[in-house]
Amino acid sequence: MDWVLLGIPVGIVMLYFGSDWLVKGAKGLALRLGISAFVVGLTVVAFGSSAPECVTSLVSSETPEIIIGNVVGSNIVNIGLAIGLAAMISPLAAKYLSMRFEVIMMMVASLVVVVMSIGGFIGFVEGLILCSALVVFVFLVYYLKKGDAEGQEAYTSDVVEGGNQYGLPRLIVMCALGLVFLYYGARFFIDGATELATIFGVSELLIGLIVVAVGTSLPEICICLMAAYRKESDLAVANIVGSNIFNMFFVLGVGALIVDIPISETILTFHFPVMLLMSALMFVMIRFNNRISRPMGAVLVAIYVVYLATMAMVPSLTI
Repeated sequence: MDWVLLGIPVGIVMLYFGSDWLVKGAKGLALRLGISAFVVGLTVVAFGSSAPECVTSLVSSETPEIIIGNVVGSNIVNIGLAIGLAAMISPLAAKYLSMRFEVIMMMVASLVVVVMSIGGFIGFVEGLILCSALVVFVFLVYYLKKGDAEGQEAYTSDVVEGGNQYGLPRLIVMCALGLVFLYYGARFFIDGATELATIFGVSELLIGLIVVAVGTSLPEICICLMAAYRKESDLAVANIVGSNIFNMFFVLGVGALIVDIPISETILTFHFPVMLLMSALMFVMIRFNNRISRPMGAVLVAIYVVYLATMAMVPSLTI
């Protein structure tokens, strides 16, 4: 057994705890500085939950196929597995009026990335546009919801829970350890994933779409499953919608600022359509039902299984 492969499980564990510690530490520091829970949830918690994907992009500059695979694969995993499995545990309530802007932006972000990709790559200029779009998105959410207590609930629930229970020195240590764990976790994870691709003779895109995508999405999957188990369904849906937006604007944008990201024909003709289908189904469920039922959760999981099976039967789709 190649010891480099141990980087995959070790990296996943380090990414999980690194993200958790960084979010808790930064959240506590921000609250101590007197920043409102809504702003902390909109910025610190939102950016922190996408930290595994972002740091993975930063250390994948030599394998840019992993970056696009990670982003597209994570968005598909977030809806197909995280939301699908959570809905099968407990139907997920999702009030369209309270998250209308975010759900629409999830669709817009996906379409923008697809249009940008038609040229065959996403480069520095596109990365700058995506990062700028994220800043605009955060500002608009703040502007639209600053006077709406119900609209702020999804952003403040995770901030209020746990609150400001740690002392200043511990919060600083948590932030520092979180950053260290994120960096080295991503490094170990990507090295292991690249070695896995070499051993099995598969493309780095495939490793990004499946192994890296599932690994970096574990925080979202765990949050959704726990939220469903605790009957906190609105938190589960809001978490995934926000995560998918940040993956498109933040993770892909940062990656494109570092290296040109090639977009293969199979990404355009197969993987993007699956991602758009998942996003559209989730939008329709929220828009017309204000919930994601158990049967619809099963449909999402089934689509993801078919997606994996199709890639297994047609290896050319992962090139």
